[in-house]
Amino acid sequence: MGSPARRIDTLQTVELAEGMEIHLRTAGPFLRFMAFLLDCLVKLIAFGILNLLVVIFMPLLGGNVTEAFRLLSGFVIWWFYDVLFEVSPWGATIGKRVLGLRVVDEAGGGIRLGPSMIRNFIRLMEVFLPFVPLIIFFNPRFQRLGDLAAGTLVVYSRPRIDPVIPGPPPLEKVPVNITLSREEEAAILSFRYRSGGWSEARRMELANHLAKLTGEVGPKGVSRVMGMAHWLEEQR
Repeated sequence: MGSPARRIDTLQTVELAEGMEIHLRTAGPFLRFMAFLLDCLVKLIAFGILNLLVVIFMPLLGGNVTEAFRLLSGFVIWWFYDVLFEVSPWGATIGKRVLGLRVVDEAGGGIRLGPSMIRNFIRLMEVFLPFVPLIIFFNPRFQRLGDLAAGTLVVYSRPRIDPVIPGPPPLEKVPVNITLSREEEAAILSFRYRSGGWSEARRMELANHLAKLTGEVGPKGVSRVMGMAHWLEEQR
């Protein structure tokens, strides 16, 4: 008898430096293809606007200048559209953002310039080698060749946090007046939902890891993290 089929699980568990876990749901091929089509439409619109500007400014600047502008702008749109949006705070192109997706590294963090260039420039190879894109269907995390080379994932924008045993309710909300990264926000919310299964000593230990965010340690740190989580929940 053959071995049972391996279940493809798109839920990726990542342990943060604070000792907490977030769960990333990788996006499947269909949704990624839809995002790709939307981005192609955005590029076509951008090229249309570019050609219109060339027609408008050609009498003023001359044919050589406007043609150079058209070629340079077209080069940037074609080669760097994806890269510029992926390394932005969005972490996603317009098409991916519309569909609630983003590109992250394998630890769930934002993607850097180098990996983004690798994953997007390899796409050219995938266009000329038609069987290469099929790799995405055989990878449990739906990574195409560019993702494998760059160490990246395409995931849903909001990480999934599975509650285990809810912790004690916070006494009051604590507004968060600083900009939190996606990982920091996930760590605070994870603390709220998982702390019910921890001892008080363990809660304080983990809350101390967040002291840079809360400004408190020990029991006060625990209380402040819980209050911040309560505030963040209401903002969703």
